[in-house]
Amino acid sequence: MPENRKIETRFDLPIRIRSRKHPGTELQARLDLIDRVADLQGIEVAEQADDAVSCRVDVYLSDSPPVALRAERPSTLLCSLSRDGIAIYGLDRWARYQVLARGWGALNEACAQVHLPRDTNELEAVWQIVRRAYDNRQLEPEKELEGLVVSTWDWPKYSRTSLQ
Repeated sequence: MPENRKIETRFDLPIRIRSRKHPGTELQARLDLIDRVADLQGIEVAEQADDAVSCRVDVYLSDSPPVALRAERPSTLLCSLSRDGIAIYGLDRWARYQVLARGWGALNEACAQVHLPRDTNELEAVWQIVRRAYDNRQLEPEKELEGLVVSTWDWPKYSRTSLQ
């Protein structure tokens, strides 16, 4: 990846429709998403299983430290795929705002919990979110993305005097 490449600031997601889709398209869209994530360059996959069935698949950047050190450095984790959705790490503030405002998921302390795609249109939107996080992690893997900063200059001004 070129050193001087910047991430595009335009990130407009479509609004997620809450209607129920056909179950056959859900499975195919989820399998297509897994294939796309697996085709990304420089990733490593680790399955987290309770018994014989895999419960979660964690996707790391391959230049990350050994498995024993990953718990100490969560900045190398790109996403976690599970039955409940996709926990995506590394999104910038504008992307996290778009995920929340357009109904694609919820925000946790460290990540954005995105709904799994139900059809090919939703697959494109979820892939756009994953790709944005991947690009962010590739450009600045060491820097943890900052939180929301609020200035006191933006606070409303109130008067404590009575207007009688």
